[in-house]
Amino acid sequence: MSNKLTLQEIADITNRFYSCFCCADISQQEKGIHFICSEERDKELKGFGCKYSIFILIKDDLCIVSYSPKYKSCFDGLRKCGVDEIISETSKRYKLKKMQLMIFGGETAEQYGGAKVLGGADYPLYEEFFRTAKPQADPDGWLYEYFTEKADKGYFSGYISNGRLVSVCETPDMPYMEEEIQHTGINTLQTERRKGYAKCTAALAAHNLIEKGVCPQWECEADNIASVELAKSIGYKQYGTAFILEEW
Repeated sequence: MSNKLTLQEIADITNRFYSCFCCADISQQEKGIHFICSEERDKELKGFGCKYSIFILIKDDLCIVSYSPKYKSCFDGLRKCGVDEIISETSKRYKLKKMQLMIFGGETAEQYGGAKVLGGADYPLYEEFFRTAKPQADPDGWLYEYFTEKADKGYFSGYISNGRLVSVCETPDMPYMEEEIQHTGINTLQTERRKGYAKCTAALAAHNLIEKGVCPQWECEADNIASVELAKSIGYKQYGTAFILEEW
């Protein structure tokens, strides 16, 4: 029996995932503005290393303002405001990060070039890639375990050109629903960009996850137009926009 997800299942999982940040079931909310004060926003998020003390989701005609109890007085004063004023006033007080949230809407790529799902035997290629892509990072003592854990699940995809790994799509630890949804972060060596490697790799990563019954997830900073366009080129659509206060 196939584990492959349907588009409806992908939509349902994506809604449930972002509902965790909103502290409310998105699918059950009527259009308009909803304020939700929750201690959930005081918890450090697995894989992120920070708290999302404020999480404001804007999706179609819906706005959900989810926040830690320590910001209650701030949002009590904004309950009669419109969406734009809420964002404007909150941004004046706190440094909000604006994120573009995407949802997978159907595969558009059929060929993946030199991209492949990476296995444990590919670690030497990955270590070389990591050291080249992140020369300031120290992978000793943790990178092998990290890679093999994810590779054993089939969660790493990469593009190999001339015997080198030049682009990698990997899945970090997820704060919620880790067995059901995975972020597909893409990184390509500076010298190998604009060659189509990232598109092939990201497309294969999404395809592989869907075949395994895992929902692919993509989000990036809203001004990262290249990332948004890459996502769209392999089948993602805009889901919504989030304004987030990260606290470390």
